[in-house]
Amino acid sequence: MTSLAFPAPVQVKTSDVRHDINSVREALVFLNQWPKGRRGPVYSCAVRSCNAAIAGQMTAEQARQAFVSFARIAGVLARSDFSPLAGADQKLSVSGRSL
Repeated sequence: MTSLAFPAPVQVKTSDVRHDINSVREALVFLNQWPKGRRGPVYSCAVRSCNAAIAGQMTAEQARQAFVSFARIAGVLARSDFSPLAGADQKLSVSGRSL
């Protein structure tokens, strides 16, 4: 069985309350509670991506990326890091030199 857990939580903020969305199923619950009048194409893409991940047709990370896109466009993304590795102090190197 494929894991539906996100590699890193997506933090969203609604009504001054922060929520950590930790899995595809939690993202789908959040999306299903979204006001019908505010649903659009990015919302629909996020819902389809979550359902595809549950069906095993997409990875949890792909569904997470769709959910992050929705949250960012909807204005509810609480943090500016859009990937699970954001915030990690990593430096790329070329020929052994740090950039």
